[in-house]
Amino acid sequence: MLVKNLLQSNHLNQINTCDLNNEIDGIFSCDLLSHVMGHADEGNIFITVLNNINVLGVASLLDLSCVIFSHDIQVNDSIIEKANELNIPLFSTKLSTADTIKILHELGV
Repeated sequence: MLVKNLLQSNHLNQINTCDLNNEIDGIFSCDLLSHVMGHADEGNIFITVLNNINVLGVASLLDLSCVIFSHDIQVNDSIIEKANELNIPLFSTKLSTADTIKILHELGV
């Protein structure tokens, strides 16, 4: 599945403009970046509530497919700008992390 297929869900809002042709290979959710670095796999969707530029560093380092900010997190403009530079798709949702994972499962992730 490609990141652009996430747009099929009306629960996910794309918050930056970049290439959405990254291949998705699973889901990883965590709010402790060191744990993400040690356990997430390349191509995973990263779900978090952390509104921090370091999220992009981890996503870039691990070549994650995209980042979804759950719980209606309002992402800073500096994060959006840097994500555009790094070509990391960002999404937001009002859903909880658990409900976001359920929606992604229903989409076939």
